[in-house]
Amino acid sequence: MAAVERAISACGDVVVDMADFPAADQAPAEMCRERVRGCEVYVAVLGTRYGSPVHDEPDISYTELEFDAATEAELPRLVFLLDTSAADVGIPLSRLIDHEFGARQEAFRRRVQECGLVMQTFADPATLGQLVERSLRELAEQHRRQGSGAGPSGQAPAVVVAGEIPQEPLGFQPRPDLLAALDAPNPGLQVWAVRAMTGMRGVGKTHLAAAYARAKLAEGWRLVAWVNAEEEGGVLAGLAEVAEALGLPGAGDARAAGRAVRHRLEADGERCLLVFDNADDPEFLRPFLPAAGAARVIITSNRQSVANLGAGVPVDVFTEPEALTFLAARTGQADAAGAQELAAEVGRLPLALAQAAAVIAAQHLSYATYLKRLRRLPVADLLAAEEAGQYPRGVAAAVLLSLDAVRAGEDGEACGAVMGLLAVLSPAGVRRSLVHAAGEEGLPGRDGPLPALAPEVADRVLARLAGSSLLTFSLDGSSVTAHRLVMRVIRENLAAGNALTVICRAAAWLLDGLAESRRAIWHEDRAATRDVVEQIVALDESAAKCPPGSDLDRRMLRLQLWAAGLLNLLADSAAQAIVIGERLLAACERILGPDHADTLSARDNLALAYQAAGRFDEAIGSHEQTLAARERVLGPDHPDTLSSRNNLAIAYHDAGRLDEAISLHEQTLATHARVLGPDHPSTLNSRDNLAAAYRAAGRLDEAIGFHEQALAAYERVLGPEHPDTLASRNNLAIAYRETGRLDEVIHLDEQTLAARERILGPDHPDTLASRNNLAIAYRAAGRLDEAISLHEQTLAARERVLGPDHPHTLASRNNLAAAYRAAARLDEASDLNHQPSDP
Repeated sequence: MAAVERAISACGDVVVDMADFPAADQAPAEMCRERVRGCEVYVAVLGTRYGSPVHDEPDISYTELEFDAATEAELPRLVFLLDTSAADVGIPLSRLIDHEFGARQEAFRRRVQECGLVMQTFADPATLGQLVERSLRELAEQHRRQGSGAGPSGQAPAVVVAGEIPQEPLGFQPRPDLLAALDAPNPGLQVWAVRAMTGMRGVGKTHLAAAYARAKLAEGWRLVAWVNAEEEGGVLAGLAEVAEALGLPGAGDARAAGRAVRHRLEADGERCLLVFDNADDPEFLRPFLPAAGAARVIITSNRQSVANLGAGVPVDVFTEPEALTFLAARTGQADAAGAQELAAEVGRLPLALAQAAAVIAAQHLSYATYLKRLRRLPVADLLAAEEAGQYPRGVAAAVLLSLDAVRAGEDGEACGAVMGLLAVLSPAGVRRSLVHAAGEEGLPGRDGPLPALAPEVADRVLARLAGSSLLTFSLDGSSVTAHRLVMRVIRENLAAGNALTVICRAAAWLLDGLAESRRAIWHEDRAATRDVVEQIVALDESAAKCPPGSDLDRRMLRLQLWAAGLLNLLADSAAQAIVIGERLLAACERILGPDHADTLSARDNLALAYQAAGRFDEAIGSHEQTLAARERVLGPDHPDTLSSRNNLAIAYHDAGRLDEAISLHEQTLATHARVLGPDHPSTLNSRDNLAAAYRAAGRLDEAIGFHEQALAAYERVLGPEHPDTLASRNNLAIAYRETGRLDEVIHLDEQTLAARERILGPDHPDTLASRNNLAIAYRAAGRLDEAISLHEQTLAARERVLGPDHPHTLASRNNLAAAYRAAARLDEASDLNHQPSDP
């Protein structure tokens, strides 16, 4: 047990062990239960001997008592099983066999294995230590994401905060009449209703909504969630984060997550607030808005059409008294006439007044001096002529004066470079860690790259920019956001000075490295992976304003390839992957030509997106084109060619063309084994895919042998919970099911489902496949109530995630009907649309 104790200590935890119990006037069983209840996590290492019998309860061992106490206390339980079938477990055979209590303890081992927990096996102390340490760290990370209030049952904490709520800006004017309108009940209705705050950009809608959110957070509301709603991807990512924080299903599909949030708020929305900031498309947002209940929903937008989504709360520029109060508080000057003239010059727009007040206060200017500088600033020369008229001249001039002011001060060139970077990235916000990485890489300056900025210097720069009202920190300080008007003025100023391309190129280089780093670990932090996609999409829009023909065009194509690939891995937005993929393929064919490697990758990604959406004919056509081109350009043994052959074979399999699928899989496996070796992940993937095709063709003995080989190698090479290992375990269980080995099937399926729910989310397509397979196994074993419950869950989720006509949805409907018939629930079975096959 030394390896386990070292692992626990390495995670910063403390072992509670019976050997350390003090002497006490207390029954041993009760003392043991009391100590277990006082722990935060229960770790069980189960060999074949489970300790001595409990003195006052001799029918059970202390290990059994501890396990049951941990279960009753709803502690997180981490169970590690000795693999007694391993070739050499390092324990003499005589110590593996318990002649006195063996039968009872073997029954306990089976009970633990059948209780629905995800378990890990080990055959040596080193592996055990690694597994314990990794599991404890993953559990700690789950608790961190859920919030410090999360209890041992894994339920959501008492106060849930999701999204990046902005901090209060300097000199914030609360505008109590507008805040009161947000808090007022809707006349004549029992529910609070949606509030839609509308008005032109820069009037302060976001900061008013944030003030309301911060107030509810201070009051201890159960949920305060902030979703950046300018683009569909941001809405979906934000709702997925809210769903995860609440412990709701839908992590594998963003739309399903959004609907799960809506249903929770309709059913139990008391003291819950959801803010959609900067909404752009009311029709996209509508399906995610609660239709009833006590939840409070606020939408901010500069589009008047959004007001139709709820009770309107129009937000205008400051009144003259509000403007004068704001300026006096920020500048400390009592010159009412000067303040009045300045406020009129910038149209009393809160954003422009904040810019002006920051410069006046920092440089100790009079209103008159600032006005002179504002009026003589050649806005038309500094901004693109065709764009400058789209917002008040005074706003643009105020932003440019603020930029001049920060550039003239300490860390001035770094301040300008950081604002340039933020201006071309996502308006929903940029993580502070990304700014740190950019600073360490060397941001582009006026005369070339700046020296590397240490994180503390980058933080100092961000603080200066926030003090100048050019950006806002999120409430927890993890991200920063620049106002969209500020970003636009900066981008146009950069374009007018022929500097936008340089900034976009630097941002592209940064995101390229970030995207590449996420490729192998995309599943470990889905929100971070989604954020990379959002930043790439935003940069692509900014780069579109750059002159064509530079190397930036090709770099942006590469970034879009990353975005398409990451979306396919996330598997939660096939529609977005198809939109990006179709646009990307057209651009690659135009710029690079039809046979360029990146064009072929773009076509491959698009085919995968089609496949995920159930559009098999389009997927097969694209895969066939890609394979033919790669064989011609790269040769039959190139890794990319092998990948295309594998993808086409899978598409054939999905479409029921098994002979073609088997032929391609056999070719691919032979080549992978020869070129890459028998244990390379690509070879293992080929072996598993061929086994699945054999199984579908009824060649079960061959299928099982290949599946068993693949799973053993996956567990050895990638670890027991890697997504590819889980897929392999799932495939072996399907093969066992078809030969009637139900006990083994159920054990494998339960392990796989629990792990996929935890790692991929409950509504990820792979998780749904696991739930479907376990339901089929339960049905075959006669456990009809459990089978029907799982089939019902799977069908509902697939209808939500994939749509009612997707082949997998139709298969789920057929499977549920079969379970109803087996349970003699014939009326319910007849109501379902029968379709053949289990996916």
